[in-house]
Amino acid sequence: MTTRILLGACMGVLLAGCFDNMSAPTDAVTATSLEQLAATNRAAVQRLILRGNGKSVSAADLAGMPVLEMLDLSENALAEIPEAVFVQKNLEEFYFARNALAKVPVRLGELANLDYINLDDNKLESADGLGQFPKLMWLRLNGNALKEIPASLGSLKHLQRFYASRNQIKEIGEAVRQWTELEDLVLDGNPISAVPEWLVDLPKLKGVSLNGTRVTKLPAELEKWRKLDYLSLGGCAFPADEMKRIRAALPDVAIVF
Repeated sequence: MTTRILLGACMGVLLAGCFDNMSAPTDAVTATSLEQLAATNRAAVQRLILRGNGKSVSAADLAGMPVLEMLDLSENALAEIPEAVFVQKNLEEFYFARNALAKVPVRLGELANLDYINLDDNKLESADGLGQFPKLMWLRLNGNALKEIPASLGSLKHLQRFYASRNQIKEIGEAVRQWTELEDLVLDGNPISAVPEWLVDLPKLKGVSLNGTRVTKLPAELEKWRKLDYLSLGGCAFPADEMKRIRAALPDVAIVF
């Protein structure tokens, strides 16, 4: 029982966004405002956090920063990603959450070193344009207006975590089948009604969350999911016999109905 409680607690942190840049490593040179940046040796700045400053950034603001690895422009009501961002070729993490982005710009693909992208709570209707990142491991698209997981995302061969809760996605698309490194799949609050049989074959999957979807049945070979740490199905209208089958097939998995 203790193990399951701990797993549930960890899952809650994960789904709430524990990778959402709330702190900076102590060994990284970090600036948290343009004013602080102006007073810092910008050539040594690795992390620039401008969350909620109500401003965009210019080419001059980001000039002379050869080692910038992380940039956070979240919560600034921005409808476009500033052009100055696209010259930061060393970026590994890019946060643009809670803005007003309606389309993924083609130029974002120029940032080939990105391994983490956070576009939560924007106005995206399509995820096309996000399949261009050969190193991407984490992709957050919660709270947008996505209607599908496009086939173009199948090229994200190193993707480990995919979060797309609170969208309008109706099915778990074939692109997911190509994510052989995937560990966490979170699609809460989407109008998904079926779980494809092949999902249980993803070799590294550790967590699946489908809270508030329309799913009422899981794949036939459910025993293949015994390696999961958690399976979250809260708010789904599973029949009693299906719930019994799921529990019997996955006796050691932390399951939430």
